Amino acid sequence: MNVTTPSAHPGGIPLDDAPLKPIHILAAAAVLGGAILDGYVLGIVGPALALAKSEMALSALSQGLIAASALIGVFIGGLIFGNLADRYGRRPVFSWNLISFFVLSLLQFFVQEVWQLVVLRLALGLAIGVEYAVGTSVLAEFSRRKGRGVLLGSFSVGWQVGFTVAFIVGTLYDGGDWRFLLATSAIPALITFVLRMGLPETPMWLNARGRSADARRVIDRHFGPEYAIPEVEPETTHPSPRELLVGPNKRQHLYSGLFWFCQVGPFFAIFTFIIPVFDALGMQDETTVNIWLNGLQIAGAIFGLFLLYWLSRRSFVIWTFAVMFVALLAIGALQSPPLWLIVALFAIYMFVAPAANNIQYVYPAEIFDTRLRSTGVGFSAAFSRISAASAVYLLPFALERMGASATMLIMAAFPLLGMVLSILWAPETKRKILR
Repeated sequence: MNVTTPSAHPGGIPLDDAPLKPIHILAAAAVLGGAILDGYVLGIVGPALALAKSEMALSALSQGLIAASALIGVFIGGLIFGNLADRYGRRPVFSWNLISFFVLSLLQFFVQEVWQLVVLRLALGLAIGVEYAVGTSVLAEFSRRKGRGVLLGSFSVGWQVGFTVAFIVGTLYDGGDWRFLLATSAIPALITFVLRMGLPETPMWLNARGRSADARRVIDRHFGPEYAIPEVEPETTHPSPRELLVGPNKRQHLYSGLFWFCQVGPFFAIFTFIIPVFDALGMQDETTVNIWLNGLQIAGAIFGLFLLYWLSRRSFVIWTFAVMFVALLAIGALQSPPLWLIVALFAIYMFVAPAANNIQYVYPAEIFDTRLRSTGVGFSAAFSRISAASAVYLLPFALERMGASATMLIMAAFPLLGMVLSILWAPETKRKILR
């Protein structure tokens, strides 16, 4: 997977030149199932909180804390489990965290106090951190060189599908049991766990750890004896997160977290509390509008795959940040605009933001080498959740104290910063050979 010519693999065909095989499909299904689960877990909390608000007597800050707790868990989980996957293997970490997803989802059904829900959502965030840190690494290391970016970008489409399905489930649910809504995430968790039981360890990681015989067995079984073991730099010491911020690639490593940081802050804040946002902006019949806008998110995520194919990585991040900045700036700056204009501006943001999110699952996996890939992706995901958790926690308070217009102007600062950083620092990795 880390070379471009057969001559670099004496005695065999490069693994990433293999035609489409069942193992490619299994890896994609196992990873994208986790993406759908992640989106569902993070998306279902919004409708559930709308039902729980009166029963639990939730203040604006309590709602923000519950919504942000899973994002805080992602921060911790990405830092810890990404490095564990680089040390001990993708498969054990990647597979068994689904058991925790299943158990934690069911435990939400028995919540009685706010602190219990915060703890469970925090623990779910730890499991989600595994998906971000390890999922894209597994998919990158099992992907074919041709179309790798589009395949990795599909993680975002899967996430968006899960997030939107959660909203639809919450909207159509006519009961009053918010605990039941939260516990429904156990269903996709169980399905994804079954898929992952058939997924082997990646040959790239096995060879990096000096286990070439094990890598050979995986290749023979799933690809064929005519394919060569991928050549990667052997690991002589355990990978350390400190290595991310030293050496010649430290600026690229830091950028991997910064661009993600700038994308997800307004995204999670707006989509988690979109009904209060609509109310504050004076929009009527927000449910109908929200259904249409969620449909736009799916369309935007799919459109983002085409952008990954058409554009360079630098062009992708710069132009999507620019469009998101203009849309949020206009929503916040316009005084008493007509309803159709607010809806149109939200539609632009809710189409472009999911498209932009696709690159979150492409860039980090391409920026970091095999030795540090899961550690690096986990670091980037964790770094991004600083903005996501902060924005989600503070948005209800900002809406209450500052109003919708000022809050949207604050949200616009995120893509503005992302655009400037991308112009200055964004690397080009579209045709990079993975090593």
